[in-house]
Amino acid sequence: MNTSYTTASAVPGIIADPATLDPQAVRCLWMRPVLDKDSQAAFLPSVVFKDGTDCPLACEMNDLHARQFCQRLSAIYDWPVKDGRVLEASAEVATDRAYASLDEGDRMEKDGQGWVNVPGMGRMAAILAHDAGLPLGVALEGVTGKLALLFAKMAEQTAMQPHVVKKNLRAATEAACAKLTELYDDEQRGPGASEISPERLGVMVADYHHAKGSTDELFQKGLTAALEAGTDAWKKQKNSPTEIEHKTMAVLDAGIMHWFRLTGRNVVGDWATTTVRYLWGLLTRKTLFYMCGNKSVST
Repeated sequence: MNTSYTTASAVPGIIADPATLDPQAVRCLWMRPVLDKDSQAAFLPSVVFKDGTDCPLACEMNDLHARQFCQRLSAIYDWPVKDGRVLEASAEVATDRAYASLDEGDRMEKDGQGWVNVPGMGRMAAILAHDAGLPLGVALEGVTGKLALLFAKMAEQTAMQPHVVKKNLRAATEAACAKLTELYDDEQRGPGASEISPERLGVMVADYHHAKGSTDELFQKGLTAALEAGTDAWKKQKNSPTEIEHKTMAVLDAGIMHWFRLTGRNVVGDWATTTVRYLWGLLTRKTLFYMCGNKSVST
């Protein structure tokens, strides 16, 4: 009996064979924007399942070849082709879910638009960090840093008095810390991204997700969020763009290789480096930290 995969997590390899997919479980074919080995724009023909997961169907290629590849499969299987889409786990959808999970006292709807109060901002940031798959220490550092940056920008762009900004920042930060404590339950706080080496950051994220029994997709999501947190920390440390790029690749190299070892997929030699670079292309669609997305903030 032939295998018919209905979700990306069931596909055993990095690239799926279209013939092994359950046609009824496929939502569409997707020309996924990535970077090739030379950091140039490319596209990765992928399948998107109805559960929101996706998996590559071939290696990256240019726009024309990717489109031709997807159109050929579309003609065979009658699957629609999409140049872009909102993923179930995208930042926009994650923000909407975080907003919806807030207590009614933290949010309100007015004229079809969502509004979040100051404590709600902190709790929403905490929910986003937790849902992104960050270890507690990285999440705490990232959330408090982003709240501080957000309120600093508000002070620059509004007539809000400094003492009011300070008061609101304290309220949002306290709410965020309390929510993180609730979400992470009894987990021990580890270091933040600024307190460890890039290699240690990648390994820590892999260990965190392995301990939780995460899928490849959840690990990739967490590693992407950790890269965002690391980039913020390195910018604060006045690292140059070149230094940040090197640290980014160090996180990816260490994190992905450690994840492969933890999940029994040991790789050695030149193929290991090639695999890391390939997975870097898969990770270029970042899961960004959005504090409030398209939600307005009441103060």
